[in-house]
Amino acid sequence: MGLANLNDVLKDAYASSYAVGAFNAINMEFVQAIVRAAEDLNAPVIVQISQAAIDYAGMEEISAVARAVAEKASVPVVIHLDHATRLDVVERAIKAGFTSVMFDGSSLPLEENVKLTATVAKMAHDAGATAEGEIGRVPSAAKRSWTREELAELMTTPEEAAQFASRTGVDALAVSVGSVHKMKAQQAMVDSRRISEIKRVVGVPLVLHGSSGVTDESLREAVRSGIAKVNIATALSQDFLRAIRSRLAEDLSVSDARIVLDMARQAVASSVAEKIKLLGSAGKAAGNTRRIPGEMLRSDGPVKRDRALGERAAGLERRDAKDRSEDEPVE
Repeated sequence: MGLANLNDVLKDAYASSYAVGAFNAINMEFVQAIVRAAEDLNAPVIVQISQAAIDYAGMEEISAVARAVAEKASVPVVIHLDHATRLDVVERAIKAGFTSVMFDGSSLPLEENVKLTATVAKMAHDAGATAEGEIGRVPSAAKRSWTREELAELMTTPEEAAQFASRTGVDALAVSVGSVHKMKAQQAMVDSRRISEIKRVVGVPLVLHGSSGVTDESLREAVRSGIAKVNIATALSQDFLRAIRSRLAEDLSVSDARIVLDMARQAVASSVAEKIKLLGSAGKAAGNTRRIPGEMLRSDGPVKRDRALGERAAGLERRDAKDRSEDEPVE
């Protein structure tokens, strides 16, 4: 098993009405927790690394950690770039060994989103990786709350989803159906009817972003309706920090950081395991086969480059660290 891409793990999920969990990682403990939980439940899994995580840990450093754990795993593990907004970041991620990349052009005019996402899909496919795009807008709860009416205005329509998937050649499509990034409580309800309508006209697996804030029952219904990839980040960070606070509250004199970090790692693994069971992917690893040789996506592997578009896209996200931490999409 080991290294895989989105096609390896999502095709069966899409056909069999379960979803693969895509869990965001920021360091070694997160990566280990995600993969260990998947192995314990014999489930395919997606380890996601966002632009913000790369800014924090370093592209080559976090990729090396993820690859080292994934290559030894007994289940398929996808190393996926989450919410990239610049082509240079996508290019570096593919070169660093990511097996899948996601370009988020949802805030751009439609034609620009289509053009850049199609470029990303070609870059990924040329390197043996897979690509995810996004149409519609999944907002953030970092600075404000959203009414159901406001969310409805941002949702993806079946027509634009079908057009976007066809024109870009993506392997998976993220859609806006009522979820919100950075929600700290499970309160959101997604539009399962809309998901079903989109699935009927789109021939690629659908992705739900901002899933930490979606209720369990609504998440189950979303999966039954056609969601095949579910992104989760905020809930894992909350569990990680909760475990650290709890351990230090018990004994502030603890001097071995490994004790605290191990408890936090276990908390993340437990949270990941719960989500895997909820999504119905437990026991599904046997139906997936490893297709990507470990050497195929090494740092010296083939990457098709588009410098002009890369330079153009590089200016799309010029924000200072404070703004980026507040606005960066986190599931």
